[in-house]
Amino acid sequence: MSPTPEDLPVLETLPLRPLDVPEGGAARIDAHVPVADLVLGGQEYDCAPPAPAMRIDASRSIGGGWYFRLRGACDLHGPCWRCLGEATVPLVLDASEMDDPGADDPQMRSLYLRNDVLRVAEWARDVVAESIPPTILCREDCAGLCPQCGVDLNTESCACAPPPPDNRWAALAELAERLRAQEE
Repeated sequence: MSPTPEDLPVLETLPLRPLDVPEGGAARIDAHVPVADLVLGGQEYDCAPPAPAMRIDASRSIGGGWYFRLRGACDLHGPCWRCLGEATVPLVLDASEMDDPGADDPQMRSLYLRNDVLRVAEWARDVVAESIPPTILCREDCAGLCPQCGVDLNTESCACAPPPPDNRWAALAELAERLRAQEE
């Protein structure tokens, strides 16, 4: 009978020797892995749950190297990039690492494996950081804040005049006007 998510251990590091994985063999480890908070643009973001359930696959190569895969999911919570309201972004985590001690290429060495101990929590935090979408929004159609008065345009409108046009775009505006005139 496999353990339920509540029964999984919390795992920050994974010592590899006790796994006793022979060359060509593999092991599967299911655990809760704590993910440290992130700071992006001076704003704090955290994962929910703080230690999501993850699956770690560890395979041993014939030459004594390792291949690791980390999979799981969490929700990233923090301020919206447009209105500063609360935003929640679901993240699907799936990453792999390789460590080949005999390789000359530094890309074949894992930054998370030191002295036969896999730093799973460090790796999970980096995987979360790499999984963040290009923008974090409270909702897809977030209107943001008024750049003049700061009112949240999602909840109320403001009486500010529209900003004056940017002179740097004047040449393109003239070109667009000439093209419209030619079409008519």
